[in-house]
Amino acid sequence: MPEALLKSIQEALDASNLVTAKQICEDHLQAMPNDPDTYRYLSQIHAILGEFDQARRAANRALEIAPQDPRAWSDLGRVEILSGNFSTGITCFEEAVKCDSGYADGWHNLGLALKQSGDQQRAFDALKKALLLNPERADSYVCLGNLLVDAGQLEDAIGCFERAVKYNPAMAAAHYRLAQELHQRGEVERAESIFRHSLTIDSGNVTGWIGLAQTLEDLGQAEAALGCYRNVLKRKAGHTLALNRYLSLVRDEEGLAWIEQMETALDRSENAEEAKALIGYGLAKFYDRHSRFAEAAHAGLRANAARRKAAGAFNREALCERVDAIIRTYNADFFAQRRDFGVETDQPVFIVGLPRSGTTLTEQILSAHPLLHGAGELPDLAKLAIQSLPEGDLPWQAALRLDAQTVDQLANEYLQALRRNTLSPLRRISDKQPLNFFHLAFVALLFPSTRIIHCTRNVRDNALSIWMENFNVDQEYATDFEDLAYFITQYKRLMAHWQAVLPLNILEMCYEKTVADLDGQARRLIKFLDVPWDEQCLDFHQIDRAVQTPSRWQVRQPIYTRSVNRWERYREYLPTLETAFVTE
Repeated sequence: MPEALLKSIQEALDASNLVTAKQICEDHLQAMPNDPDTYRYLSQIHAILGEFDQARRAANRALEIAPQDPRAWSDLGRVEILSGNFSTGITCFEEAVKCDSGYADGWHNLGLALKQSGDQQRAFDALKKALLLNPERADSYVCLGNLLVDAGQLEDAIGCFERAVKYNPAMAAAHYRLAQELHQRGEVERAESIFRHSLTIDSGNVTGWIGLAQTLEDLGQAEAALGCYRNVLKRKAGHTLALNRYLSLVRDEEGLAWIEQMETALDRSENAEEAKALIGYGLAKFYDRHSRFAEAAHAGLRANAARRKAAGAFNREALCERVDAIIRTYNADFFAQRRDFGVETDQPVFIVGLPRSGTTLTEQILSAHPLLHGAGELPDLAKLAIQSLPEGDLPWQAALRLDAQTVDQLANEYLQALRRNTLSPLRRISDKQPLNFFHLAFVALLFPSTRIIHCTRNVRDNALSIWMENFNVDQEYATDFEDLAYFITQYKRLMAHWQAVLPLNILEMCYEKTVADLDGQARRLIKFLDVPWDEQCLDFHQIDRAVQTPSRWQVRQPIYTRSVNRWERYREYLPTLETAFVTE
């Protein structure tokens, strides 16, 4: 293609003037009807415009003229992928790399198409081939990083995103993918900085603004986070996650301007269930904060009904079978026979309990001590348990399959993750993933000297707090009070078993006792952790640390009791909240 022609087409494309770019190609083909490169460009322009029949004709004409040109095969593949024909598109990319096995674009496109079609292993192989041919190709690193995230290999994924940023510093997507995964790993300050940088490259990127807002929330900067959510809503007024977080944060009457629009969106039948759930949870938080309890209950009911439709029903039978199997398998003899397993360190501390039971408050008190550190809710214990399993085994069986050598290896891998964001040696580091109570047999094998803190709370208050929170969709029990009551019964049964058989020290921290007597309960906690008392623990709300849980705002306030017996404000509007639970 003549350089002047290529330049004029590219200028039109850069200006998003697709009609002009198409006309330039068509005019050139009047004079040069057998120019394959112009047909290739024309096919891509038609595809972007959604004119797939014309795009396919142009791409096939390029192939007729140049059947051994890998670019022509690759461009036809892109047309097929954009029009939804994945198998045909993949075949085209395979033909492209057959024509030229050194064609990096072809391998990249093949890897991306295979990933989209669900063939993860072949996608991985193709992207690795693209990077062997071009080790500085940033978009291939981003695609490979996304594959590794899906596979749970977060460290390797972060390495890919870091290389993408290195080789293409102007690629906004590489920056915000790196920031997203650093945020997931708990490196909140670094993630904030990279999100900000990504927005200097592409200020209109909604994903970048959402990511920055979430890091600012974790850092306790509510007004700055609100500013980011407002920025998203200016660009995309119906963005449901931004609306959810905006309504959860806004403190004055400003949020009232959105209420009518949100109520309408929540009841609109054509809206996706997950979108309605996000709006409903945000409305429930907003109404609750303004003491409009009837409206908060109504919004919560609609949000949870929508989430149930999107996520599916809670499987009570599967949970009961899981707890039965754990109790049957992990008895006192099991641990006695493995008393020599594990790494002899008492640095890890595991804070467990129901979500919203005071685990974040407990960790915040702990973190205020200069010899202690709260690592937040780490995903690593459950991941290591699953990775250690033979194919076909269930997660609760992880401890059952381990030998002493494997236990040592897993314990050291976990310690690396636990210490990841600490700069100096510390006496204790806590992991406050509440649902780790399912994995305490695994914990006991890895760390026979560890300490467990078990957080408890009034069950109705606890259930209401879970029910009103936008949890992950895999927490199916969280959307219905009777399901919550069943889940809590099984959790209590399992914790009673652990109290009876685990060879570990377990301290129970009651939320109501902590807020009624902070000094006494904080001293009790610090004594259990075997470190000298420090008065800073009473000023936990003043410490400067990222908090990545829904309780991030509560623990930045001095201790308060207004959440005790909170459920009674909803007794009239949520009768099942009272009848579903039997309290001791």
